[in-house]
Amino acid sequence: MRHHPSLPGARGALPLALAALLLACSAPASRPPAAATPAAPAPTTAPAATAQAAQAREHVNLGVLSSVSDSGLWIAIAKGYFEEQGLDVETQPFGTAADMVAPLSAGQLDAGGGAPGVGLNNAVARGLEVRIVADKATTSPGHGYEAILIRKDLVDSGQVRVPADLKGRKYALPSVTGITPEVALNRYMRQAGLGARDTDLITMPFPDMVAAFANRSIDAATVIEPFVTQIADHGDAVIAEREDVTYPNHTVAVILYAAPFSRDRQPAARAFMVAYLKALRDYNDAFTKRDPARYREVVDILTRFTPVKDAALYGKMVMPGLDPNGVVNVASLKEDQDYYLANGLQQERVDIDKLVDESFARYAVEQLGGPYR
Repeated sequence: MRHHPSLPGARGALPLALAALLLACSAPASRPPAAATPAAPAPTTAPAATAQAAQAREHVNLGVLSSVSDSGLWIAIAKGYFEEQGLDVETQPFGTAADMVAPLSAGQLDAGGGAPGVGLNNAVARGLEVRIVADKATTSPGHGYEAILIRKDLVDSGQVRVPADLKGRKYALPSVTGITPEVALNRYMRQAGLGARDTDLITMPFPDMVAAFANRSIDAATVIEPFVTQIADHGDAVIAEREDVTYPNHTVAVILYAAPFSRDRQPAARAFMVAYLKALRDYNDAFTKRDPARYREVVDILTRFTPVKDAALYGKMVMPGLDPNGVVNVASLKEDQDYYLANGLQQERVDIDKLVDESFARYAVEQLGGPYR
């Protein structure tokens, strides 16, 4: 597995409308560069043989966010699952999922992981050929890694106790142009007969929310891990509701395939998915089944490849749900789109059933001996 510093045209070529696709899960507060690849072990074969084997593998360009929701990708890379499938995966780090859209469209990336939303839908409506092929983060039960946080002093004083009390309050989201956290907030506010836009929505990156709660410049926010745990531990805000309660089984991040990869290179696209789902099984062994040996192994990998370097934090924060069979909750994508259309955030409906291609995940499940249990 290799890294390269940049791809031509991967930066600065996006329309502003694509900024909604910015759910970069678990981005570090200080925004350090993407985690470096650990040093490779000493080769056990002659250099010439190793180079020949690498040349025989099919090359795949993969966009990554260096985030915890990329765990399946990092596990597959660290454990050599892509190489097992005859692939030479070269990673390109991106600051946000929005940055991947132009390279995917231009064929400079074969695959990537990011958030569905207005940005992706609008790009598809304009003719971008891309497919959602697998889950990359879902708020399945016990995996509410996104949460609604409210400033602790407002809760303690009784000023904010129920959803209705958030009306007109300054509420932070990473974007206000149509992303999945806004739909979850809308569900929360519907308990009071209100909507997400009855709050005073402001744009703020997830990492900046840590200081914003501390200095009381926002009243509430939708926050992702590890920031949820950090803010709550600091005593600056309280968790009102995690998203596995507000919007259970909400697909909030996905694996994307560029059209040339999914259409013209199907053997490689299928092989990629086999490696990815094999890694997701390790992830679920670690964080759902809590197998001690697997947990230690996976946490070691994630501390090397993601910005969350504190191994102890993995035992405290809520991890994303990564469906071990790669299943995408299509119904949640459709509900999200209905919200975007109803609020004027998206102008043209896209066919979600055509956007999602589950054939690769189904193939991988068959190759791995059936559904994960």
